[in-house]
Amino acid sequence: KKTPIYIANYVMMDYGTGAIMAVPAHDERDFEFATKYDIEIIPVIRPEDDSIDINNLKEAYTGSGLMMNSGEFDGLEVQEGQEKIVDWMDSKGIGNKTINYRLRDWLISRQRYWGTPIPIIECPDCGYVPVPDSELPVVLPKDVEFTGEGESPLTTSES
Repeated sequence: KKTPIYIANYVMMDYGTGAIMAVPAHDERDFEFATKYDIEIIPVIRPEDDSIDINNLKEAYTGSGLMMNSGEFDGLEVQEGQEKIVDWMDSKGIGNKTINYRLRDWLISRQRYWGTPIPIIECPDCGYVPVPDSELPVVLPKDVEFTGEGESPLTTSES
């Protein structure tokens, strides 16, 4: 099936170069774009239950399910279908599997658990100072709670 090409500036610049295959039925930004410009939305994942009318979406369906509108891959669970599509593309010489790591900023990306990348102590007399070399490595507590609220998990630790 011929596919129209749309040029838009909503794709993140650091995503990479080249074309992006939009799947508006299953991606929130693509759904918004397709809805705004009255572009056909073809679902390719059907939920395993009937809780959502996949042919009359009010928002992108981002859950798991079985592949549909995908030719010979119809009925496959999504993960299995993706693997078989990659194998099919590889066998035809039109694509292959690759892994891209998108670590944008090493220092910021590492700040998930302990805060700053260099262990710092708050000293009541001299302010913030680096942990002395003799006390490295700092062993982090295991009794933390990951809330996803933007605050360091260390603030939830009693130890």
